[in-house]
Amino acid sequence: MPADELPDDLFADIQEVFRKTPVLLIGSGFSCGYGLPSMGGLAEHLATAVRDVLATDGARDAWAQSVDAIKANLEAGLNGIPVNTPEWDEIVSAIRGETAKLILDSTITAEAKILGEKVAGSHAPSRLLKRLFDGSPQNAESIHVITTNYDTLLELFCDLAELPLDTGFTGFRRRKPRSRPLFQTQYSRVLVTEKRQYQVDHRPCKTVRLYKPHGSINWLTTDEGQVVEVLNDVSAAGRAIVVPGPSKYKDELVNTLFDAMRTEMNTVLTNAGALLCIGFGFNDEHLQGVIKHRLAGGMPVIIITRSATPNIEQLLRDYPHVIALFKLGEGAVCRWNGNTLQSSEPLWQLDDFLKKFLE
Repeated sequence: MPADELPDDLFADIQEVFRKTPVLLIGSGFSCGYGLPSMGGLAEHLATAVRDVLATDGARDAWAQSVDAIKANLEAGLNGIPVNTPEWDEIVSAIRGETAKLILDSTITAEAKILGEKVAGSHAPSRLLKRLFDGSPQNAESIHVITTNYDTLLELFCDLAELPLDTGFTGFRRRKPRSRPLFQTQYSRVLVTEKRQYQVDHRPCKTVRLYKPHGSINWLTTDEGQVVEVLNDVSAAGRAIVVPGPSKYKDELVNTLFDAMRTEMNTVLTNAGALLCIGFGFNDEHLQGVIKHRLAGGMPVIIITRSATPNIEQLLRDYPHVIALFKLGEGAVCRWNGNTLQSSEPLWQLDDFLKKFLE
C-alpha cells in the first residue's frame, strides 16, 4: 500500500500517542545511524582488542575459549565465562576500557559530522525532542528520555534544539550526581512587577531528563570509587559504563548511582502515559519487565527501528495494539492493530516519520 494510502486511523493513533507526551526510549540502533558500532561491531572489536590488554594466562585462556561465541553474540558469549573469578574481573576491566575507547572515538567523529552538517529545519532528533518538549503539559516539570547507549549524541541534540538538559548531575567541570532523588525540579529566576516595583521570583523550569542506566562515556570513576560527569574528557580515565554479560546486573546493583538511576527510570516507565521507542530491540531485561507490565494494561507504544528482533516480534504477538515501523526494501512496513501495511517511503527513518505523521 503506498504511503499516501495509509489509513487515516493510523495517523490518528500515532498523533494520539504524541498528545500523551510519550517517554522516549533510545537504543543502539539510533546511534548506529550516526556511525557508532552496533552490538555486532562492538563484539568484533572486542574479539581482537581485549586479548592484547589481558595480563594473565588464565584470563587469556578464558577469553580464547569464549571468543568465537562472543563474535556470534556478545552478551551470550560473555555469559559463558565463569563469574566471580580473578580472570572474569580482569576480562570485565579490559572490556570496559576497550568499549569506552571505541565509543569515545566514534562519538567524537559522529558529533563532528553532525555539527558540520547544514540540515534544513534542524536534525530529526532535535526536532523530535523539541516537539515532545513543547507539546508536554504547561505545568510539567520535564520530559523523560531513557537511553541504553553510552554515547553523548542525545546531549548534543538537546543543545542543538536549545533545550535545558538534566542528567542527574550538578556542577561545572567535574559534575557530581545529586543526592537522591537524582532528578529534581529546576527553577529559573524571573523579574516580576509587584506594586510598581520589580522583584525576583523563582518559577519551575521544564527540562529534558536523560536517564542512562548503562552509564556514559562522560562518566568517569575517581580514585575514591565515586562517579563524576566530565564534559569533553579524552583522557585514559576509567569510564563508568556497565558492560554486557552477567556482570551487567552485578554492576548496577552494587553501585549506588546505577541503582538510583534504575529506580527513577522504572518509576518513569511505571507512570508513563505512552512510550516511543527508537532503535531499541527489547533485548534488555531491566527495561522489559516494567514495559511489559504497562503494555498488559494497554499503554500505547510506537516502535521505530530498522529491523524487528525476535523479542519485538513476540511483543507484537502478545500486544497487537503496539505500532511498529521497520525497513522493507527502499520503503517501510508498518504493523498496526494486527495489520501489516507497506509503504514506499522509508518511514522507519525518524526524519521521514516526523514529516509524514507529525509535521
